[in-house]
This record gives sequence, structure tokens and C-alpha cells, in this order.
Amino acid sequence: MSTSGAVGKGVGAAMGAAAGAAAGAGGGGVAKFSVDPDQAQKMIDGLKKAIEKLIDLRDKSDEIQNSGAPGPDPYSGYATLAMRKTAGAEPGGYLWANQEAQKALEQTVKNIEKALAEYQATDDAAQSAMKG
Repeated sequence: MSTSGAVGKGVGAAMGAAAGAAAGAGGGGVAKFSVDPDQAQKMIDGLKKAIEKLIDLRDKSDEIQNSGAPGPDPYSGYATLAMRKTAGAEPGGYLWANQEAQKALEQTVKNIEKALAEYQATDDAAQSAMKG
């Protein structure tokens, strides 16, 4: 497997996890998982790439919200209004979901970095104790 393929799968998995986390955020659900300390930085890098991709995709929401009706008929106007609402920042809209997913990913990165720092401190303390 190529590195770019692995990163792509990691970003896709991270985005899926973020979407689940964002959806569960309102319900108070907390996802727990473990990460091998040797793989933590790879996971952090993948999550950061997923955040970057979400930021890129957020621009699509702006494009849709600024689009005009494709024709002069009233049905085109109604369809445009519905598209704008679906792409918007109201709960359930794409922009809202995108922002919630970004928050979830950023919090996950912070949690992994904190856990990794705690692990490193514990490991360092254990090694010092063994030497002393």
C-alpha cells in the first residue's frame, strides 16, 4: 500500500469518525479508543489532514449559498432556496456539520496529544526509577 493511499484511508476514516462524533455531540455520547503511542503521531497527522480537507470542503457551502436559480421559473427559485438551506449553518445543514466535525477532530487531536504527553511522562518516570 502506498503512503498516499494509507493517508487517504486515514483521512476518510478520521472524517467518518468526526462525523459520528459530531452527530453524537448533541446527545452527550463519548467515543473512547486507544492508540498505540508509536502510531499516535501518524494519527494526529491524519486528523490534521482531515481538518484541512473539511476546511477546503467548507468553501463548497459558500458556493452553493451564493448560487442563483438556474431559471426564471418559481420552482427553480424554491429549489435554490432549499439548496441554500441544506448547505447552510443551521443545525443539520452542511456548513453546521462541517464545523461540528472540525471541532470534534480538533478535540480528538488535543486528547491524543495530552494522552501521549502523559504516557511519555509516565514512561520517563518509570525509566528513571529503574535506573535509580
